[in-house]
Amino acid sequence: MDRDELIRKMRARAEMCRRLAGATLDADAARTLRRIAEEGEADIARLLAERRQG
Repeated sequence: MDRDELIRKMRARAEMCRRLAGATLDADAARTLRRIAEEGEADIARLLAERRQG
């Protein structure tokens, strides 16, 4: 899997976590899903920064 494909999949998973967080009635699960999405988005930002640097 190349880096672009990896980033696409990571974005899709972060979006899915955000959708699920909005759909669940369980506040703890929603918080966890949002945290997972935020961590994934931070990882994406790091990968993109690495790509720009070299």
